[in-house]
Amino acid sequence: MLPVAYAPPRDGLVLDADDERLVELADRLWARGAGTPWRGRPIGFRLAVRPGPSPPPVAERELVWEHGERVYTATIPGLLRTRIDLGDGTVEGEVSDGLLRDAPSLAARFLLEAPAAVLLSRRAFTVLHAGAVVGPGGAVVLRGAAGAGKSTLTAAAWKSGLGVLADESLLVARDDADDLVACVRDLTVRPDAAELLSIIPVTEVTFSGGEVKRRVDLLRDSTPGARRARRVATLLLGAREPGPARCVALAKPAFLAAFRAGEIPQERAGGEPDAVAERWSDGRSFRLDGAVDLAGAVALLRSLTA
Repeated sequence: MLPVAYAPPRDGLVLDADDERLVELADRLWARGAGTPWRGRPIGFRLAVRPGPSPPPVAERELVWEHGERVYTATIPGLLRTRIDLGDGTVEGEVSDGLLRDAPSLAARFLLEAPAAVLLSRRAFTVLHAGAVVGPGGAVVLRGAAGAGKSTLTAAAWKSGLGVLADESLLVARDDADDLVACVRDLTVRPDAAELLSIIPVTEVTFSGGEVKRRVDLLRDSTPGARRARRVATLLLGAREPGPARCVALAKPAFLAAFRAGEIPQERAGGEPDAVAERWSDGRSFRLDGAVDLAGAVALLRSLTA
């Protein structure tokens, strides 16, 4: 097979794969074309399919990430191996035929989507610990500390008909902080949240953050256009109780302090969260209190994205 050129936002990417199924998965993530490679050098992928078994139930439980100074790797023993070279901007990987056949979304996540996000976040974008939902008018960013309820609120918004860019991590353009791109376009919630929202029938069991969760497979119907949006507002998640859900305007110092409360260490690995906070502090940013009133919180999101 000949290499295929893609145009991820603000960059370029060339995929050299030995199996058409990998190209079909990449087509769901990025538009084809030469793109505008960052500093003139496109991201390079070289991927291969090897004979091998199907994945066991909840295969992500066996996933191991290793982070070196220059090289990251992701491995599911006997099924998948990915090597990301941060210096060269390249990815090498292989996947078992059984995993690609039976769990294509899992293969795409760790062979294509996550490695590309790692490299994009060191080029034209910075990574942010945040979710984002999308409506006709644009995207609302949801940011808060771990356990603040981002994923549950994102899932509730998705169930109401809004689109999803992310529930945990987001790419923000370094020279235009309103240009948002999916990092790993994911929607994963705890089982109790899935039950609360009555979405268990449309989810699958997965393993994330050290625990069993439920995932909505967003890749199944993914298109490149669903992975990018313009920010129209930012909501920092405040106290969940008492309701009703309400947006509270914040002065700049209060906004910056609340923004920092949602930070995780990974944001500093080549990222610039402080610069993003500064740019977003000048308006269209609020604290969302009372999100225990989930229906009211979703109504606010629908209004902001209309």
